[in-house]
Amino acid sequence: MAATVKPIGGASAQQQAAPEWQGHKFLSDDEVTTLTALVDRLIPKDANGPGGVESGVVTFIDRELGGQFGAAARWYMQGPWNEGTPSQGWQFALTPATHYRSALLALDRWCRGTRSKRFSDLAAADQDDIIRQLEAGKIDLDGVSSSSFFQLLWQNCLEGYLSDPLYGGNREMTAWKMIGFPGANPVLTPALDLKGEQYKVDPMAIGA
Repeated sequence: MAATVKPIGGASAQQQAAPEWQGHKFLSDDEVTTLTALVDRLIPKDANGPGGVESGVVTFIDRELGGQFGAAARWYMQGPWNEGTPSQGWQFALTPATHYRSALLALDRWCRGTRSKRFSDLAAADQDDIIRQLEAGKIDLDGVSSSSFFQLLWQNCLEGYLSDPLYGGNREMTAWKMIGFPGANPVLTPALDLKGEQYKVDPMAIGA
């Protein structure tokens, strides 16, 4: 007979939800519109769980770009600017924040020139085709490598989707619940009570 699963410990999802939206920290409204369309295609919602937009990935990226990460505050940024290998880390004169700003603007300009619409106004199939071209480095983003921008964007999307809600993404820990990740919960193993009912540990956020 299958055990009945019931939650144990931890605060409720509402108590551990991501911080309320308080406006954009770095991105402009137009940049948010383009970024939202990109995130929505990279991590779309489906029957398994919420999409990147619903999970707060755009908010996460905006906060990151407006902070030390966006400014490359702790990175060596004095050059030389030679093409490096993936293991050598960031090899661009632009900070991540400037990289995003330049790429988002250039992407919309490219879309208007080739598709007569900005990226967010295109059909989903067209957006997916453009994203594949970005990944392959086939789009000129005014001197910014489209493949490097895609890799940066994809990395940040994953970070925002799976990070602690404290940082603006993974709202209500829905991504953690979807994959069964306990978060910062110190109780990491299932437990059975005297009646044979299995307890399921709810995930716990750092900011809970």
